[in-house]
This record gives sequence, C-alpha cells and structure tokens, in this order.
Amino acid sequence: MDKQNEKVKSAVKIEILGREYNIKSDQGEERVKRIGEYINLKVKEITEGTPNISTLSAAILTALNIANDYFDLLEEREKLKRELGVKTGRLAELIHSVIKES
Repeated sequence: MDKQNEKVKSAVKIEILGREYNIKSDQGEERVKRIGEYINLKVKEITEGTPNISTLSAAILTALNIANDYFDLLEEREKLKRELGVKTGRLAELIHSVIKES
C-alpha cells in the first residue's frame, strides 16, 4: 500500500472494567469507542453473574461469548444468502416466463 492510501493510526482511550487502555487503530475514534463499550458490556455480563470470577476467566468467557455471537451472525448471514439466492432464482424464472409469453 502506498503512503497516500495508508490510514493514520490514532490513539483512542477506552475503559474496560474500570481500567483505561490506549488503543492505536486506523478504524476511527467512534468505532473504537463503540467496540470498547461493547466489550465492557459483555465483560460486565460475566462479572455481574459471577461475582468472584478472576479477570482472566472473565476475559476468556467474554471472548467465548463474543465468538459465539460472531458465529451466530455468520450462520444467519449464510442463511440469508441462501434465501436471497432462492428468491433471485424464482424472480429470474418469473421474468423468463413473462418474456416467453410476450
């Protein structure tokens, strides 16, 4: 990638479980903050449900939950792609039959 197309990485401060982290990213401040808020929410779901859990265990369980959500979304995306393919095929058949009748 040439220098003109490189995205500039900027530091964004996020907070997770009361700890601040400086994250360098080229994704933009708002996106990084949203991701940080999402992670913080998911970690709190774990820690509030299991008060004496270690930080490491909470982080691992959070990662597993986020990965599960991700795989659910991938499966839903594939399902929607299949449904779109079926509907596109039906539409193409309908258009073809109308053209034949003309």
